[in-house]
Amino acid sequence: MARLTVLFIVLFSFGCAVKAPLPAERASTAAPKRSGLFEPSNTAGADLISNAREMIAENNVEDAIVLLERALRLDPQNGHTWLVLAEAELSRMGFLRAEQFARKAILFLSKIDQVLAWRTIALALEGRGDNTAARSIRESHKVR
Repeated sequence: MARLTVLFIVLFSFGCAVKAPLPAERASTAAPKRSGLFEPSNTAGADLISNAREMIAENNVEDAIVLLERALRLDPQNGHTWLVLAEAELSRMGFLRAEQFARKAILFLSKIDQVLAWRTIALALEGRGDNTAARSIRESHKVR
């Protein structure tokens, strides 16, 4: 029993003595610059959003949604990811889900970016045939 205790103590002390590797000298620690409207704090999430937007533009919506869901697992409070997900659903005519995702985005977006979410909600309502509610959203939130 004493030998086992000594073994654990020795192994533990060796484990504590290991130093973390230093970053490469040439590696930049500066955050990548983003030029678009969407600037989430998580760079991995930002890359996923960027790739998803390209996929949506190429009409590869299903794969874009998979990337956006992965981005949400990384940062579930990123309103921009919720908004792009809503736009992806809107492009594949998932009007109910698009509205739900845009409403979720509003919770996390700034007032300026919320206008885009309200516009997405209005488009989703129009897609479902609820033109009265869409008109009401457009008027109350000054969305075109």
